[in-house]
Amino acid sequence: MSHIHVPDGVLPFWLCFCAYLIIFIYLIIFSFNFKKMELNKKIPLVGVMSALMLVTMSLELPIGYHVNLAALSGILLGPWLAILSIFIVNIILAFLGHGGVTVIGLNTIVVSIEAVLAYFIFKGMMRWSRKTFRSVFLATFIALFVSAWSTIGLVYLGTNNTNYLRYDDDKAGKVHHVQKAANNDVLDFNIKKFIFLILVLGLVGWSLESLITAFIVSYISRTKPEILENSVGHELYTSEQE
Repeated sequence: MSHIHVPDGVLPFWLCFCAYLIIFIYLIIFSFNFKKMELNKKIPLVGVMSALMLVTMSLELPIGYHVNLAALSGILLGPWLAILSIFIVNIILAFLGHGGVTVIGLNTIVVSIEAVLAYFIFKGMMRWSRKTFRSVFLATFIALFVSAWSTIGLVYLGTNNTNYLRYDDDKAGKVHHVQKAANNDVLDFNIKKFIFLILVLGLVGWSLESLITAFIVSYISRTKPEILENSVGHELYTSEQE
């Protein structure tokens, strides 16, 4: 849901550059701590989750919603590897036409918000309630809700005050305001309608994705609980199964 499907050149350079800078810093920290955190044991699972997210993020439900399973990736992989998996998926999607190359960093950030929040919320709720299905559902729903607002914020930053281009004509000594072409989608962008559509579609899509994620994690907790133990701790072995 949080994937930003805009081509190159729409969002400002400074916004895309800042996002890439954040991802670059993450990759540096990740590379230095890879062996220390013993993340190599989960590399096969990273491949599986990357492939699964690539498939789901390439498909669109009839209501115009994309299930991306980033929350599931966060719960199963943990925050560090989930971000890496999401980054890889966004690179592939960009070359498949799902957003421009310049927004790979932005897409990685907004989708990673889902994964990281879902991981920490799920981990906290399991310590409190020990109800796997309920904890996964709420963690995923909240993570998707917050991530949607982060997408709204980034799109607003990138499109605010772009109806006119202003430049100085030194020769004439005048300031001209040049209106963009009437068929320019950026010109017609309405943030209120955008928020309304995101929230309306989100209520349905978030509920559906939360249910899917909850069923998958509940099944894993019964059949392969060690996968979850590696991410969120030993408490899942003793959680009350639903």
